[in-house]
Amino acid sequence: MKKMKGVIAVTLVVSVLFSGNSLIAAKTEKKTGIRTKKVTMNTGQKKSIKLKNKKKKAKYLFQSSKTKIVKVSKKGVMTAQRVGKAKITVKEKLGKKTKKIGTVSVTVKKAAKPVPEQKVTPTPASTPTATPANEKPTVSPQAPTPDPGQTETPQTPTPKPPVNPEIKDTPAKFDSTQSGVKYGKVERTNYYSPITGKNRKVNVILPEGYTEEKEYPVIYLFHGGMGDENDWIDGKVQIMIGNMIASGEAEEMIVVMPNCRCREDDAANPSDGFAPDHVHSFDKFLDDFRDNLMPFIESTYSVATGRDNTAIAGLSMGGRVALNIGFSLPDKVGYIGAFSPAYGIFPYTNNGLTEEGLFTEETFTLPEYYKNSTYLLINNGNQDGMVKEEPQRYHNALEANGVHHTFYTLDGGHDWVVWKNGFYNFARYLF
Repeated sequence: MKKMKGVIAVTLVVSVLFSGNSLIAAKTEKKTGIRTKKVTMNTGQKKSIKLKNKKKKAKYLFQSSKTKIVKVSKKGVMTAQRVGKAKITVKEKLGKKTKKIGTVSVTVKKAAKPVPEQKVTPTPASTPTATPANEKPTVSPQAPTPDPGQTETPQTPTPKPPVNPEIKDTPAKFDSTQSGVKYGKVERTNYYSPITGKNRKVNVILPEGYTEEKEYPVIYLFHGGMGDENDWIDGKVQIMIGNMIASGEAEEMIVVMPNCRCREDDAANPSDGFAPDHVHSFDKFLDDFRDNLMPFIESTYSVATGRDNTAIAGLSMGGRVALNIGFSLPDKVGYIGAFSPAYGIFPYTNNGLTEEGLFTEETFTLPEYYKNSTYLLINNGNQDGMVKEEPQRYHNALEANGVHHTFYTLDGGHDWVVWKNGFYNFARYLF
């Protein structure tokens, strides 16, 4: 009997030791991961996705979100097809279980063409052919962007015809939920800004049925001087755009609502609302928009890029932001909406604040190519006591400079009655 007990005890000890070793092995086993999650390639280039801690019996699956931009083989070899951005999803299949281990964000740029060696040969004297000089931008380089799919020398694309919107009254229950309408999902996320040295909040509305198999145009909506990234959510834009998409009055689009107060303290309702530092933080948002926000949105979501797929609009101070960005980056933005836009585009003194202005009435213009191919809409309330006649002043300068646009007024103050009507008439003609 004693012998049997001894055998059982030894067996239990051995069992515990082996199970303990198994637990230790399970705990120390490293997870499979992706070595490089962000990759930049040139068109025609091939690169392999490298994994760490691969399991011997596992099979690895690779899938591209946009095969026209990047193809990927069964072995994880990526081929850059054309300029753009795509995501490669990597999955691990072990036995009957399949799990996602991560994604690779790929940016494809156009490969530089080698410059052929040229022989210098004497040229007979002849009358030189006159070449028209390119118009020099007043704010930043604004040449038309070539078609990313072109492999030969790009030709200047034919500009879109000018938009002449029919201004309508805001529909009844425009901002109320409707039976049978499915509304998009609101995501609250953030991106890092080296300008402010912190992560910045941004709200994103994805259309109902959003899928990475499709590319969506984007509208960026900017808040007022005392607001933040939640202004347009509080104004029920997710319901408004959902109703417009459902009724066929608007295209499916991604809606992005950032915080335009580009400084470390970007909270709403600041005590220094009319101080120079606060006002100028909205002007600094131009660089944050171009260098940080747009790249984040385009690398995170399935976005159709280019000016024909990019719209910006804002209310009050956000309208000033929209005009500043739109006229500074016309090669990136094809649609500009300014609803009761604030002072500051031109020199002014108001509310105890004096500014030199972002433009003069002469420089508030677009290069010739973009004057008729940019959809620009400005509106204002007839009883607006905040921005007063300043939007009319912007309209007069645009008219004098030959920039095609729409300007209209309606009964209302500095309020959502005017801003919702502006959004409605603007969104109907996007994309």
